[in-house]
Amino acid sequence: MPKRILIVDDEPFVIKLLTVRLTANGYVVLAATDGLDMMAKLSTFRPDAIQMDVMLPGMDGVQLAERLGQMPSTENTPIIFHSALISPDQPQDSPSNPHHHYIGKSFEPEALLALLNRIGV
Repeated sequence: MPKRILIVDDEPFVIKLLTVRLTANGYVVLAATDGLDMMAKLSTFRPDAIQMDVMLPGMDGVQLAERLGQMPSTENTPIIFHSALISPDQPQDSPSNPHHHYIGKSFEPEALLALLNRIGV
């Protein structure tokens, strides 16, 4: 069964780029443009991982991750944040949460695929 990824980003270009690359690599992809959209999609889509921008309109990615961590259906779902504060070629794991990972904002899709592979998704 293909792995399922939920992309949460307010930039259409990022969503399109990631959707094309992940789909080409066998993933089932669904996208959301903000936290409300993400929460609505989680009612019918159970992702194996969530790839989320830190800076989102309304509620930011960190606040959304806290909310996801309180929900039984998503509390252990890996979240890959992308942020301008992280080097694109140096993905990092969160020291405080084993399910949170960070990748630089200007990352190549191959870096995301490598990170997904490393965390078993």
